Amino acid sequence: MGLAPGTRYRCAQCGNLTRFDVRTTERLSRFWHFDLSGAGTPEEQEIRDLEIEEVRCRWCNTGDGVHVVRTPGPEAADA
Repeated sequence: MGLAPGTRYRCAQCGNLTRFDVRTTERLSRFWHFDLSGAGTPEEQEIRDLEIEEVRCRWCNTGDGVHVVRTPGPEAADA
């Protein structure tokens, strides 16, 4: 869920490829382990649903200019 393998975000306004604020809504199932004192730690997690609500560029704060693009790789070099 989220970005497909081989893709990433890119800001068309400033060229940013690495810093984005991503706001999501998630539905999870977690297995919790509690010790005898009552302190709990999640040991397993399964994402049931993930909705990306908004992606904003951290550098120029635009949301409209952020797009999903393919990551460079061997197949991109052959083209």
